[in-house]
Amino acid sequence: MKAPLISLVFLLAIQVEAQEVHIPLNEGWSFCQVGQERWYPAEVPGVVQTDLLRNGLIPDYMQGSNIDSVQWIENEDWIYKRNLFVADTLLRHGHLDLVFKGLDTFAEVYLNDSLIGKADNMFRTWEWEVKRHLKKGENELKVIFRSPIKEGAKLREAYGIQLPHDNDPSGVSPYIRKAAYQFGWDFCPRLVTSGIWKGVELRAWSGARILNAEMEFEIDSNEGEALLNLMFDSDALRKPGLKVFLNDSLLHSWRFHDGEMDAMDHIVISKNVLDRWWPIGFGKQPLYKIRVEVYEDRKLLSTFSRSFGSVNVNALSFVDDVGSSFGFYINGRKVFAKGCNLIPPSLTPSMISDSMWVAQVRHMQIAGMNTVRVWSGGIYPPEAFYYACDTAGILVWQDFMIANLVPAEGDFLKNIKAEAYEHVSRMKHHPCLALHCGNNELRVAWQNWGWQERYGLNGGEARRIIETNEALWTKELWQIAPGMYTPTSPLSNWGNARGLTEGDLHYWGVWHGDSTFSSFKNNVGRFVSEWGFQSYPDSALLAKYIHPDSLYLGSSAVARLQRSYKTDRPIWEAIGRELGEERPTTLGGFIEASQRAQAKAYGMAIEAHLAAQPHCMGTLLWQLNDCWPGPSWSIIDYEGNPKPAYEVVKRLYSAP
Repeated sequence: MKAPLISLVFLLAIQVEAQEVHIPLNEGWSFCQVGQERWYPAEVPGVVQTDLLRNGLIPDYMQGSNIDSVQWIENEDWIYKRNLFVADTLLRHGHLDLVFKGLDTFAEVYLNDSLIGKADNMFRTWEWEVKRHLKKGENELKVIFRSPIKEGAKLREAYGIQLPHDNDPSGVSPYIRKAAYQFGWDFCPRLVTSGIWKGVELRAWSGARILNAEMEFEIDSNEGEALLNLMFDSDALRKPGLKVFLNDSLLHSWRFHDGEMDAMDHIVISKNVLDRWWPIGFGKQPLYKIRVEVYEDRKLLSTFSRSFGSVNVNALSFVDDVGSSFGFYINGRKVFAKGCNLIPPSLTPSMISDSMWVAQVRHMQIAGMNTVRVWSGGIYPPEAFYYACDTAGILVWQDFMIANLVPAEGDFLKNIKAEAYEHVSRMKHHPCLALHCGNNELRVAWQNWGWQERYGLNGGEARRIIETNEALWTKELWQIAPGMYTPTSPLSNWGNARGLTEGDLHYWGVWHGDSTFSSFKNNVGRFVSEWGFQSYPDSALLAKYIHPDSLYLGSSAVARLQRSYKTDRPIWEAIGRELGEERPTTLGGFIEASQRAQAKAYGMAIEAHLAAQPHCMGTLLWQLNDCWPGPSWSIIDYEGNPKPAYEVVKRLYSAP
């Protein structure tokens, strides 16, 4: 077996001498609506909606029809502030950086009434050097959040073209780097948030700080050795030193006597030290930990550690005698992808804990899945999610968060490239990461959904939109993403013969096309990356969010849960056509029948996809989970309870 080439890149910035420290700033915040000047306690991480709810200023938006009564929040500006005490010892550090791990979305950050920076992307980390703005004793930190709707409208006006916005009545979401599902989708209502949705810290450091350590795997010679490349970018230190540990054992150490750390050293890791990482069902999932320590005169300045695995992923697509295949070869072995699409587990991203993400991985693992697609209309999961996939042996298909056509030029293009680079840098060392994808459904939508006519896009406007977006997907993001990449999903469209022969396919003849369940068998693509059928969650769950007086078939409270333009009609038709049953007359009977119909649909689809190997090399059902207690294509409901379809999926995916 050929061993992987490991390349570790160390980027260091140098100043004075003191160990790096991270001071959390999540406590002591308060907030108010701009123009009201009445302050209330706030929680960070959090958003305006959760803070208003916690202070009894709005009703619980998850209950009944209350979601409709909180839509005004998205049109207002909000202020968050807290005091920060600074001691002499803190000011002795060479650098003091204010780090916001997530600002949602248009924010102005002030320190002692000095504007230190602005944010305009929910997905990015924002940090500023603030030592010159801090004073000994009390300091005030303030963040003003501007209405995402009003700011989005300004960006739309500046761009001069109304971009397609099927999911968003306001029409501003294409211009905002924000989770698309928050503007409403066919599985959830609209809830456009603002706030400090991730943690905040003050980072103090001197001398040197390790920014990143990147592992790049390539096929090396036949000698069965792993080569470790170390690259430094630094200024002079008096007696700089560096140590590298592999699984807590010292691998190598350096002492640079010339005051520079820009040399390159090579270490050959002994033969057979690194075993291959495999997806579940193909082998084990060995993980290794690299730790790097930087010293000055034997004083520890900065430490960086992360886990990694040795894996080779390739052959996503190649031309054959049928058309164009689509699938994964892992360490030279063909892998049939059995899995799902994943959405955020809550309407409010700040409420999604690491454990909630890990719980989704556990659901996949129990169901025998080996692949998950992280859908582009949500948010990027945290490190805990990818580490869970590493340990569970689940391949990750990672979409970039692009679910709309965007103004892909100028500052917007720079913004999205910075976002992509940040997340690729933190994800790429995970062995589970198999594929990056440029967007969700945008190429087939442009070609087949009638957007040009619906939105009055023609001539130069149309060319400008598609040319800039295609350049973003096929060139800009591809250059950032490591290894396996596809510019869009799907590559082929359902409803024609060609779509069954080339690339991945989203098959929606069942549900959107009103086709019978038997059509799954006759519409098997090379890799079916989306397909599904809806069901309702159990009435026991609905009873937690709907008043008992409204828990009956045909009530407006139940009807408002349905967000698909198809309404419940496909479910009713499937109960009669696929189950051969009379129309249910009670809510409980309807829910139970909807779940049995969904279970039958998922069973027939998976059986068809598995039987079509090697023509078909993957099936990813839409969708694993829910962010809202309503009907959807999920097999796990909003509170983590499996539906009957989950057991069918588990039986078929787990079979040898």
